[in-house]
Amino acid sequence: MTRAAASRAATIVAVAISIVSGIGALALDLAVLPTHPQPPLSSGWSGVLPGVAMLIPGALLLWRLPWHPIAGVLTFFGVLWIVDGLASAAVNYAWYFDRDAWWAPPAFWFFSRFGAVLIFPIILLLLLFPDGRLRGGAWRIVSIAAIVLGLVLPFAFLFSPAEALSLDNDDRTDLLAAFEPALPTLPLPLGVWLALLTAAVPCLGLGLLLALIVCVSRRFGATPVEKAQLRWLVWSALIFLVALVFVFPNVPTGLVDLLLGVTIGLVSASVVVAVTRYRLYAIDRLLSWTLVYGLLIGGIVLVDVLIVLAIGSAIDDRVAMLLAVVAVTIAYAPLRGTLYAIASRLVSGRRGDPYAVVSSLGERLDRAPDAPAQLAELAAAVAEAFGSRSVQVELDRPRGEAMVATYGTPIADAAEVPIDHRGEIIGRILIEAGRRPVVSTRDQRLLGDLVRLAAASVRSAELGRELQAGREKLVLAREEERSRLRRELHDGLGPLLAGVKLRLETARNLADRDPSRSLALVDAAIDDQSEVIGEIRRIVQDLRPPALDDLGLLGALDQQAARLSGGGMAVTVTGAVPPDLPPAVEVAAFRIASEALVNAHKHSGAARVEVRLGEEDGMLRLQVSDDGRGLAVAGSTGVGLHSQRERAAELGGTLEVSSRKGEGTVIRVLLPLRSDTARQQVVADVG
Repeated sequence: MTRAAASRAATIVAVAISIVSGIGALALDLAVLPTHPQPPLSSGWSGVLPGVAMLIPGALLLWRLPWHPIAGVLTFFGVLWIVDGLASAAVNYAWYFDRDAWWAPPAFWFFSRFGAVLIFPIILLLLLFPDGRLRGGAWRIVSIAAIVLGLVLPFAFLFSPAEALSLDNDDRTDLLAAFEPALPTLPLPLGVWLALLTAAVPCLGLGLLLALIVCVSRRFGATPVEKAQLRWLVWSALIFLVALVFVFPNVPTGLVDLLLGVTIGLVSASVVVAVTRYRLYAIDRLLSWTLVYGLLIGGIVLVDVLIVLAIGSAIDDRVAMLLAVVAVTIAYAPLRGTLYAIASRLVSGRRGDPYAVVSSLGERLDRAPDAPAQLAELAAAVAEAFGSRSVQVELDRPRGEAMVATYGTPIADAAEVPIDHRGEIIGRILIEAGRRPVVSTRDQRLLGDLVRLAAASVRSAELGRELQAGREKLVLAREEERSRLRRELHDGLGPLLAGVKLRLETARNLADRDPSRSLALVDAAIDDQSEVIGEIRRIVQDLRPPALDDLGLLGALDQQAARLSGGGMAVTVTGAVPPDLPPAVEVAAFRIASEALVNAHKHSGAARVEVRLGEEDGMLRLQVSDDGRGLAVAGSTGVGLHSQRERAAELGGTLEVSSRKGEGTVIRVLLPLRSDTARQQVVADVG
């Protein structure tokens, strides 16, 4: 038989035993409870309820995970709980109807003595979850100590003599006298047994607390999935511990039985949720409220005890109780609010108060002087909101390295959340997902609100920075152009005109004395004047190609194509341009196309180059494609392509280059046709 088959067979046997025992327990309850509603022992259902709560998840896990220790603990102790319910129901039946029944003594021994081990699986689950092994190192010693403390209760009840168990308990004395089997006990003094029985329940509580600490300690170094799983078990175990310390000692036996079944069911269900699909559930608010109400219950008990100890001896008990109720009522509401704020902050960071988080981020962004400072504030706000130790915010820039702000130490396995601004991904947030996972819809909505608020502010600051940089660049370009023109006029035209003037003056002085030499100087001045005219034309052409005014954009490009055609390369210009083309767009398109044609002529080795013009959604579309060798490295650009891209960007346009080695190159350019288009787009983005 395979391991899986054996595990499934054991599951079937455990379920069969539980079904038979459960039916028997409930049948005996039906025979006893209608006529004797308060039997000497707990009713059979009080064992069946927690047993079923453990058996069902345990059997499901054991069927899917053969011989997994967690599944084994749940299944085994689930069966024991149900059998314990059968034993208690059998003793109740024998007490009223057949005290000489042969099965009464073993049933009584199982319930009153062996049943003390039934709380022990909670400690085992906390110590073994989620991998079924004890922690190593110093934590193993703590785990063993928790196991030893948890075994004090079953040890004391299993081996104590009857006189130790019946001391100060008349009901138990009668039951022991009627059903206690004659079994040997350990030869220890009665005082030792009494001390063990007195310390058994506190030892159990301490063992549960140590096991809970060990379980929480597994979060350090755990994966994000393991951390989320542990949170479920910690929550349910915390409820069980609070109920064991504060609730069970102060409520009737029947209610204890019911609460015991509910709390054990919570622990078992949390194991199933954690092992299977933890992301379907949200645990943070449950943890917060568990801490709050655990502390409130403890505070109420403390207030009662203090009032009774302080003034209970001087006044009537009912007055002391009334004073306690009044004190608790006055303090309850503000205390609950304060405790919840503290617990929520501890469990889930500041995300419990989303309005405060968003408001705080808005104030921070207003105070931040620039985009880098705003990114840093966003990283800090996200870290505080979600209790994360590592948050990195990256903002992409159209031309340049991404802007990065970091809170804490960056980690390798951070979860990535895109920053979306008006449908455009402008960056990302890298957040440590393990410590406080952002899994619920509420968390994701809060993070989205933070991102949208910061994205608008950061983008505005970045656009402002780019606008200022553009203004400075325009001023610098204007001054550089003025300096160039000054040099051209001063160093080029100036000396030429001065030379012409000097020749003409000399010719005038020689006109009477040496006419032939005077005429020669006039001819030389005329030649110099031709050079002046050529220089003026060159300067004017640099400012704006005359062919654009004479022939238009298509004609000027045809002229360039004719000049560069030949030598094995044919250039064609096709398409049409809209009328009243803005001069700046016309010059930019001509310069970009001319640069592309020159590059193709010099470097591509193409046989055919095509320039295509057209209009597309209020933009001038220019495409230059060739069938040459393409770029050696995809995306590589030189000075020429960089200057072309800058020309397009200056007008609010775009330039894209696509190329593969051996497959040619395509340059696509879009330039806005009207100057108000860009302004309208900016207004739309801001609005």
